[in-house]
Amino acid sequence: MTALRREAIQLVEQMPEDQVTHIIQYIRSLIEQNTSDENAFHNVEVTPKMTAFWELEEMLVPISQDLDYKKELAEARDEKYGNLN
Repeated sequence: MTALRREAIQLVEQMPEDQVTHIIQYIRSLIEQNTSDENAFHNVEVTPKMTAFWELEEMLVPISQDLDYKKELAEARDEKYGNLN
């Protein structure tokens, strides 16, 4: 049993008996919600567009905060067009 589960059980044990029914109802609603969310996800048809989008998202790379945009632009122009002088 994980520490979180132990803590949850200890908290429930400290509650008055008349409040425990509310906890049980809440837990059941969470379980039902989780089950319905999983079923909804599994019933979704994955289109080729969605697959392509997910592939593009996997390619995302975080940009450094100290990126010098003017320097990058100048290097890209030099690479593409070379020195025209």
